[in-house]
Amino acid sequence: MHGELETPVFNQFMSKLLQEKAKDLYRTKGVLAFNGQDDKFVFQGVHEQINFGPANNPWGEQERTSKMVFIGKNLDYDFLKKNLEACMVDPENSTVVMHKKAK
Repeated sequence: MHGELETPVFNQFMSKLLQEKAKDLYRTKGVLAFNGQDDKFVFQGVHEQINFGPANNPWGEQERTSKMVFIGKNLDYDFLKKNLEACMVDPENSTVVMHKKAK
């Protein structure tokens, strides 16, 4: 995702996603760029159990790009993309790209 995430909106989306789809989400992980935060954030989870916090290394000169992986069954990629776009600080100038691994 190119662009920064709005922290409260993203947190609300992930909380709701985990409540409603925990049994279908086998694994989640990502590196996130939040608006107003200099730290790079990482998260990883299994079902509804998520570990989330600042990374050991700051962004520095790296491009602030969020990357997330959802592994599971019955995943609605259009739903995920739409909701991730809604989490962006500036949706008009942000890009969310979804890749679905072929079976």
